[in-house]
Formats: sequence, structure tokens, C-alpha cells
Amino acid sequence: MHERLLDWCRSFVPAPFSARPAEWLRVATGIGLALLLVIPLSAWVFGISVTLPLAAPAAASAVLLFAASSSPFAQPWSVIAGNLLAAAIGVALGASALPVALAAGLAGASTIVCLFGLRCLHPPGAALALVAVVGSPQLHAYGFQLLYPVAFNSLLLVAIALIYNNLSGHPYPKARPQKANPHHTHDPLPSERMSFSEDDIERALAEFGEYVDVTRDDLAQLIKQTEKHALRRSMGEISAADIMSRDLYWATTDCSIQQAWRSLREHRLHALPVVKVDSRELLGIVTLVDLLKHLRSTPARLRLGQLKRPNGGRLGSIMTTPVVTVNQDTHMVDLVFLLSDRGLHCLPVVDAEQRLVGMITQTDLIAALYRNWLKHLPD
Repeated sequence: MHERLLDWCRSFVPAPFSARPAEWLRVATGIGLALLLVIPLSAWVFGISVTLPLAAPAAASAVLLFAASSSPFAQPWSVIAGNLLAAAIGVALGASALPVALAAGLAGASTIVCLFGLRCLHPPGAALALVAVVGSPQLHAYGFQLLYPVAFNSLLLVAIALIYNNLSGHPYPKARPQKANPHHTHDPLPSERMSFSEDDIERALAEFGEYVDVTRDDLAQLIKQTEKHALRRSMGEISAADIMSRDLYWATTDCSIQQAWRSLREHRLHALPVVKVDSRELLGIVTLVDLLKHLRSTPARLRLGQLKRPNGGRLGSIMTTPVVTVNQDTHMVDLVFLLSDRGLHCLPVVDAEQRLVGMITQTDLIAALYRNWLKHLPD
């Protein structure tokens, strides 16, 4: 009993924020700019007597738009539709003959039910409904015309959030991530085939029962990041430097396509990095696909003999650039996701000056994973 009481008391302690102080400043600046624009413009268009009662709900909406822009509460549909619907409910109950306290209670409850039903739950909407019910006689005289300043404030806040959030590196509105398969098939990405599915998330949320203030995509991303960090902890600090090949074959931009083809064939390679001769700075990469693209096809067959021409072209004209690279400290878990989900067959390893120092292939990664698995087998 004593322990349960202590746990209950600890629940009142605020949870730590994950946001850094720089994020606090970004949010505060956005809210300040939004209110500096919305309140004066609204007062100029609709008058100060209407603007002031609506200022507090507008400030609450601004907090969500800039501090929690990923929240379902802060998406454009929730802000605009939620505020308008709440204001309409408040105006209707405020004009009724019901006692003010009863009308206010019904407005709050009706607003939440309707916002849930239309998937536009926006907490400041409840405040707007209450303002419309208990506002001054001057505000009541507006009737349903009160929806005009509400719509004006909501649209302006969303417009400012669209500009400010995206310019400050926080994509808004929150779009669903595209899970494109690099092979253009309907199969899940390799890293997701043994992981949880969207149906698993739906079942978990249904069992949880309460409203969760996070989108399903964000929740899935958080779970994946948690799995990733747990895997890193279990595997130890195995980095690219531990598993990369160091004795490499490479070419320069003026190397002929014939020479590149010969190197790939003789050494059974899938890719050839292209570097500067003097510094070994990585400039690009040439794969078998790049060589085949260079060939001119005929209705009968691909004329592979074109690769044997002495003047058949230089690698600088066909190489892929920029190249997806990693550094020597990149953890093996990150390499797994790059080589499995991105459809890559190899990853050049570069130093701080972008000089080529190694190469990691899918074979290197499989061998390293196998050795790590053996190391953790019980004796």
C-alpha cells in the first residue's frame, strides 16, 4: 500500500522534455510572431470587441501549431474544422433559453463528441464554444456571424504555421511517409518483414483504449527507433571500420568504360568507386547497371561488344553522383537499414575529407552479422 501511494505521488512529477532549448526558442518565436500578426489584423477587420474574447483560444491554437505541430490536434483539418464547429455549437447554445451554466456544460460536451466524430479534435475548440456561450451581449449580437472572425483567425494561424514550421525544419502539415520499395513491388521493406505491422499498431491502440496524442505514423517511427537503439545496445559498438574492405579497386573519371568493365568482370565486383587520383576524394560510383545503361540496344539484343571499343567513353560521363556514403564510425545497425531498405549493394566509406577509405558490401555485412550471432550463442 505504501509503495502504491508513493507511485501515485510520483505521477504528479512532470516528465522530462525531449526538446532542446533551441526548440523552445523556435516555438516561442513562432507563437509570438503568429499572435503579433493575428490579433492586430483581426482587430482591424472585425473590431477589438470581437477580437479580444477570441484571443485566448487563438493563443491556445498557436501553442499546438508551433509546439506540437506533429500532433493530430494541430493538423489543418483539426484547427479549422474544429474551431468552426465548436464556435457554431457555442453560438447555438448561447442563443438558447437554457441557463448559462447548463448551456456551457452542454457546449463543452457536445463540442468534444462532435469533434471526435469528425476527426477534428482540437482542444481550444472547447474554449471557443465556452466563449460563444458566456460572452458579452455584444458578442452574442453577432450570432453565427461570429464564425467569420473564427475562420479568419484559424486560417491565418494555419498559414503562418505552414510557412514558419517548414522554414524552420519542421514539416507541416504532417504527411504520411511514403514507404516506396526500391524494387517497385508490393512487398514490405526487408527491415519490416519480421517487425510489427500497421494492424499490430491498430490492435495495440484499441487495447490501450484512450486517445493518444500522436499520429500512427509517428508512433510507428518511435517504435522503430526504439527497436534500433535496443539492437545497437545488444550488438555492441560494431562500426563500419570493423567490417569494411580496405584493399580496394577504384578508377578515375578519365578511365575508359572498357577498363571499368574488365575490372568489374575480373574481380567479380558489382561497383567501382571513382576517385581523384591525387587525393582519393570520392567523386562517384559506377555499377554494372550504369554500364548496361550506356549500351545502345537493338531489337535483337544488347550489343555488349560496344564496351570493347577503345574510345567507348569515359567513366566521368556515366558515373552515379552524388554517392550514398558512410563514415568509419557508422554503426552496423545503420548499415543494415541502408543496405536492405535502400536497395544498395555496397556503401563506400569515407573520412572527414570525403576520401575513400573502404567499401562495405552486402557480403561483408552478412558475414559480420553471422559472426555477431555466433558470439552471442550460449556456450
